[in-house]
Amino acid sequence: MRQLHRLVSDRMMGSLQSDLQGEDVSFTQMTALYKVRAFAPISVTALAEHLGVSLPATSQLIQELVRRNLMERRENPQDRREKLLALSEKGQQFLSVKEKTMIGAYSELFQRAQPETLGRAEAAINALLHEIRPPVPPSPLPKEPL
Repeated sequence: MRQLHRLVSDRMMGSLQSDLQGEDVSFTQMTALYKVRAFAPISVTALAEHLGVSLPATSQLIQELVRRNLMERRENPQDRREKLLALSEKGQQFLSVKEKTMIGAYSELFQRAQPETLGRAEAAINALLHEIRPPVPPSPLPKEPL
């Protein structure tokens, strides 16, 4: 597992780093975008907890992502003091492009493998994912457009 991780991460991180520098996006901002996509709608406080950074630092980070139109912020209809976050259309497109870069690292690495080997690996990975994926809790709020 360690060898596979090293082979993939070497390719992935190199291209991702140059992409992020070109886009002027920090690693923490990128992590925030992935967390918001995974847990939207998510409160600013919950995002700060997921990122492991202070609330003021998270608020600053969000301000910049909202300014760049990568993220949207709205009031929680059940608690108007709380702000909820979601990706904007531009933010979703941004992550989609980055994922293609990451998937490209796998494709490049696996292009020499035999199709039968890849088929068996895919079946094993799908079985593993089925076993380890955490259950998705019901969302407390209906997903409304921001």
